[in-house]
Amino acid sequence: MNAIGWQIGACLIGISALITAIYIAKLLSSASQTIEQANKVVEKAYRILDRKERDIEDIISNAASITGNVDTIIEAVTKIGSIVNVFGFVKRKKKRKSK
Repeated sequence: MNAIGWQIGACLIGISALITAIYIAKLLSSASQTIEQANKVVEKAYRILDRKERDIEDIISNAASITGNVDTIIEAVTKIGSIVNVFGFVKRKKKRKSK
């Protein structure tokens, strides 16, 4: 009976070790799935941030382009204004000389 007791005890210990191993395997599987899901969420967040960053860069370049165009328009208007002022000055001088 003594030998049978040791055999039963060894079987119980083996079964409990097997149950513990299965539990740990399921736990690790669940943890790896959770990590994969978290990685997917992080990837989506990175994609969204990349899109937003590209949009912000486009907005900045468009604003710079608009500013450049406005500067060009202001320069043209200033040149036209100075030409008009010169002609106005010449007309005034001619009127003064004719009087």
